[in-house]
Amino acid sequence: MTATQAEAAAASQLAAVERAVARMQDNLADQQCLTDHAEAGLFSPYHFHRVFRSVTSVTPARFLAALRMAEAQRLIIRESPRIIDVCAAVGYSSLGTFTTQFTQLVGLSPRRYQALVRRYGQCRMGDLLPEGTAGPAVAEGQGLAGHVSGPYEHGICLTGLFPHGVPQRAPAGCAVSHRLGRVVLPVPPPAPRQPDLWQILAVWFPAGLRVVDVLDDSTGANRRVGGTTIPLRHGAGPDTPFQVTLRRPAPSDPPLVYALPLVLAERRPRLKG
Repeated sequence: MTATQAEAAAASQLAAVERAVARMQDNLADQQCLTDHAEAGLFSPYHFHRVFRSVTSVTPARFLAALRMAEAQRLIIRESPRIIDVCAAVGYSSLGTFTTQFTQLVGLSPRRYQALVRRYGQCRMGDLLPEGTAGPAVAEGQGLAGHVSGPYEHGICLTGLFPHGVPQRAPAGCAVSHRLGRVVLPVPPPAPRQPDLWQILAVWFPAGLRVVDVLDDSTGANRRVGGTTIPLRHGAGPDTPFQVTLRRPAPSDPPLVYALPLVLAERRPRLKG
């Protein structure tokens, strides 16, 4: 295959994934299956599953779940409705299943998320998040060292280590930076069934942005994102520093569904919303 043919194939696959993502977004309240997504992407189900995962780093089912939880977060922020109404609006018939899924992906229960949004939602990111490691301190010469770059200033950059491509729950290691540049992440301790490949995902916001504007940003207008994959075996870091370049979000990027700003805010009880 020539370089031109390879580029055309990659563009075709990306377009197929973006069509499938658009269909997911347009039908969040409906039952969806792999066949539906494959038809939107104009591929067979088996081939589409492989293509989707190669483009987004996650499966269609995990991507759809993240879309639903991101929409649930926005509904809670914008309307403060009953949780059972949010559950139905994003395609869940069981409140218990929705609550479990939301808690697993977001890192907080729906009601706790709602309460923390009310408390901290109007705080500005620059006031809310101190610079440093969000978690155990990293000793000199230890941790995962790397560099996050981009043409942005006066912002907050959250860099996290995740076992897969969807930034959900609390990351295994996280750092908060008030400027781009060198980043050091804690190395997670060894655990059963850890992946060999981990995702480092970075997201940047203007420092003056309110928490609600960070969490309720369906188009990605207020953030810049970047990521890379690193090998990480038995608690040992990669041989070379990681590099992440920030860019505008793309439709094929998994949505941000973790509530890290709220989790960190909860650890600072002196703050008032």
